[in-house]
Amino acid sequence: MKFSFLKLALLGLFAVAPAIPAAHAAAGDSRAPKKLMERWTTEAPTPGTGLPGWYSRAPDVHVHQPRNLAKIPIAEIDLLRRRAMVAFNALMQQPSLRDVRGTSLHADINISVVPTLDGVRLVGATFTLRAKSVIEGDPDTIQRDGRYLTPSEEGAVLSVFLNPYDTMARRQVQAEGVQHRRFQVRTGSAFGVYVADRLPEYDPNSEYAWGPRPLALKLQHDRSWYQPGAAGVHPLLVHMSSYSHENDDLRSDRLSPERPAARLAAAMFMTDWEDVQRRMKEIN
Repeated sequence: MKFSFLKLALLGLFAVAPAIPAAHAAAGDSRAPKKLMERWTTEAPTPGTGLPGWYSRAPDVHVHQPRNLAKIPIAEIDLLRRRAMVAFNALMQQPSLRDVRGTSLHADINISVVPTLDGVRLVGATFTLRAKSVIEGDPDTIQRDGRYLTPSEEGAVLSVFLNPYDTMARRQVQAEGVQHRRFQVRTGSAFGVYVADRLPEYDPNSEYAWGPRPLALKLQHDRSWYQPGAAGVHPLLVHMSSYSHENDDLRSDRLSPERPAARLAAAMFMTDWEDVQRRMKEIN
């Protein structure tokens, strides 16, 4: 079962958002492609060429209520939504996504009960930002709110998981290092960043490779994002992925900085995720 936008509005879950604070710059990530960062970290980067891309003014919110289990309480839905909005606001201030050209941006927040290995109840929220090319002259390109999008295009996706249990339990997640209190991970060639009050134990010199399953077993019991005062570490995973060849080209710094996937990656690398996590925790 999904809540419609109208139902959520009637329930009072769409109060006027507070003023957005200034963008907080991140400490550098050693994995960030050099040419990509040179393009977007100049003092006043231009938005690029192409048609002005349509972008979400606010994320669409989708609540997937279980059919045969206890419903997710409205208070938990509202808290997760407001905390996920911190990520949306932080990303949309980044130069690569601000007044975007040649790319459209669609934002969603999905909230649902997540199946776990041990059968414990866990509610998860995922904020996603999908970036698609806007193709000038394409018959599928349409105008919306004075800007443009090409809905038929495939897109790159940046996801922010408020508790990434499902990813850690079911994906091949590999560790790449720890830098500036951020745990650097990857799935294939796709970049990821994990932030929490306490990072997983990781020894790059160990003879055994780090695996995500022990972390997943802990995260299935972590309700800190939606139950104030609950034990937990406020775990946050940011992950950006496109086609496999684009992920490879991005990692090797061959991808044009103007591509939708490159714009999302630049925003991910330039956002201070420790600050985002801290500000999420301040919302009650």
